[in-house]
Amino acid sequence: MIETYAMKVIRISLITMGLWPEEHRLEKEFSFLRYRFLLPLAFLVLLMFIPQTANLFVVYNDLVLITENLTTVNFPVIVVFMKFFVMKSYKKVLGDVIESYTRDWENLKDREDTETMMKGANIAGRISIGCYVLTEITASIKMLQQLFAIIRSEINGLDRIFILQSLFPPIFKVTPYYQAVCLGQVIGAYCLATSYAGVDCLVYLLVFHICGQFQILHRSLIRTINSPKILQNPKRFGYFLAIIVRKHEYLNWFAEAVEDSFNVCFLVQVLFSTLLMCFQYFLVFRAVSRSEGLAVNDVAFMVTYVIANMLFIYFYCYMGELLIVASAGMRNAALESNWYMLTPNNMRMVIFILFRSRKPLKLTAGKFSVLSMETYSSSTIASTSTTTRPAITAIGGIGAQLAAQVTIFTLQLA
Repeated sequence: MIETYAMKVIRISLITMGLWPEEHRLEKEFSFLRYRFLLPLAFLVLLMFIPQTANLFVVYNDLVLITENLTTVNFPVIVVFMKFFVMKSYKKVLGDVIESYTRDWENLKDREDTETMMKGANIAGRISIGCYVLTEITASIKMLQQLFAIIRSEINGLDRIFILQSLFPPIFKVTPYYQAVCLGQVIGAYCLATSYAGVDCLVYLLVFHICGQFQILHRSLIRTINSPKILQNPKRFGYFLAIIVRKHEYLNWFAEAVEDSFNVCFLVQVLFSTLLMCFQYFLVFRAVSRSEGLAVNDVAFMVTYVIANMLFIYFYCYMGELLIVASAGMRNAALESNWYMLTPNNMRMVIFILFRSRKPLKLTAGKFSVLSMETYSSSTIASTSTTTRPAITAIGGIGAQLAAQVTIFTLQLA
């Protein structure tokens, strides 16, 4: 089997987090490993989400601290909770999808088809690696930022602070409990980043796979209609057309399985990512309006954090746009062929394919908002229109332009 490096990276990261849909060989030997996803969840819940939520009642009168609290952990953890829920609830469906993905690669025999699939897989791989690197860098910047703050507090003899803004009983500020909590929060932060990026990258890879399969199907339909030898034999034409119809229905199932599994996750992530960007713009706006200035590490974290969130939204919408164009292309494939050479009976069979393709496949957020480039533009405008300050609008514009440039770059490399 041809396994692209994108699938290898995604599979390893999701297996580590216990989210991979297929059963690993070690899980058959050691059944307790099936519940290993509870370990990263324990880090997220016990050392991050609950302590930070409790801390909200302490800083309730400070809007800046509340904003930092929500954007740093609480909102991202809620999104990751949803991803854990989706991966576990739809494990069987997603397992079938992964199995179909593997079977499609094994059935590739034509060189042109292989090149088409490899092109999409390479683009998905670059996007996936970039998303992993960006999320890990963002988490690392935050960890280093807090580590320097801890060192300063220790040197100055101040009260101990944790890696994240948290509320723990006083006993947890005593050695060795304090070091254990800080280490657990660092591990939890990287579990958060890996889970956040891993599920998204899996969706990107599957959508690129669907689009590549549609391109192959387009060529098959054109070749079938344009082949004089096939057209001369009505039974042979019907046989090849039946294969195309079955393949078309299979791709519709594949896309609908991905959409049904992740549409609620898309909704939650788009909503919370938009809120996160708005909160980050608020923090910058407050610092600029009060002429307080921002430390270099604060600026680095804000920039990477905003860009990461905008990129994830952008790639969701970009994948949705690709799927719409690829699925609607079946109609174009029929019209680009020598359809006028078909007999009336053959033409009626092709019309069924055109009829089935009149409604393109889509990725939606909660089944009511289509993910497309229009959605991305709306979310970007919504998050940057909260203020008319040029500095804030510039940050949103830079993030949007960077997302577009990254996609153009990956397409050019492919």
